[in-house]
Amino acid sequence: MSSPHPRGAAMDISTLDRLTPADLHRCFLEAFSDYVVPAQPSLGQLAFMLRRRGWAPELSAGVWLDNLLVGFWLCATSDIDGETEGYCIAAGVVPAARRRGALTGMAAQVESLLSARGIRRQRLEVIDGNLRAQQAYAALGFSPLRQLDCYQIQTPIAAAGDWPVTVHAGYRTQDWPPAAGLAYPPAVPNRRESLLRAEPPPRWLAVRRDGRLLGSLLMSPDGEVAELTVAPDCRRRGIASRLLHAGQMLANGGRLSFNNVDNRDLALLSLLLKHQAGYRLSQWEMLKSAAADDGIRPGR
Repeated sequence: MSSPHPRGAAMDISTLDRLTPADLHRCFLEAFSDYVVPAQPSLGQLAFMLRRRGWAPELSAGVWLDNLLVGFWLCATSDIDGETEGYCIAAGVVPAARRRGALTGMAAQVESLLSARGIRRQRLEVIDGNLRAQQAYAALGFSPLRQLDCYQIQTPIAAAGDWPVTVHAGYRTQDWPPAAGLAYPPAVPNRRESLLRAEPPPRWLAVRRDGRLLGSLLMSPDGEVAELTVAPDCRRRGIASRLLHAGQMLANGGRLSFNNVDNRDLALLSLLLKHQAGYRLSQWEMLKSAAADDGIRPGR
């Protein structure tokens, strides 16, 4: 079958500043139809993801062939370690338009847009095992920073200890425990700025005693756990398991998912294995720094 886009057809690369999620949806589905883990969100799911991750159309790029959008690099910005970075929410090219330099062209466009705003670093995630994508990003100057693993718990969790859990129907986000208390920095989709944009807002489950917050869990209504924290002097007393039990009672089908767990977080990994969490996949968080930032050396 001949390609709908002749090899000689000229590509047009431009920003996405006038596009909406509805304009992207067809291209997004086609670009990820043959991905290692095919991503086929509904239009509503795509719009939700872009809103939560802070999509900035004016800093994003697309590629057109014959006036048809065939590729995209969806960019957001995030403040990490006191510096604003560019964050690639997703990048893809439809199969028929690949191997023509579309990704390279869009990456250059986005880098230019970010540079004009003084933004010198970029970050993204790529699924481990997707060698083609990893090599493409490496060729663009991205280096592996850390491995992020994804797990799912479906086995019923037994309640542990006499720890009453409060499920907050409404709350002030400033009452959440400080993000600095997390063992490892969350990936961009689970950073506080992303959670504050989530719709509906995360459920907040808390364990308190004598007015003190001992443990906290933030999760989406569909069971995605964004944060789980326990006060250092209260660990190994069943608080985390009690929070997970309560969360499982609220989650659809009793399924809890943990996306982007830093694989150095041995305490959380031990807890997940204790509750028979099933491993799903791993991603690599990758970082690209401008030449002037050569002193930064990413590592796991």
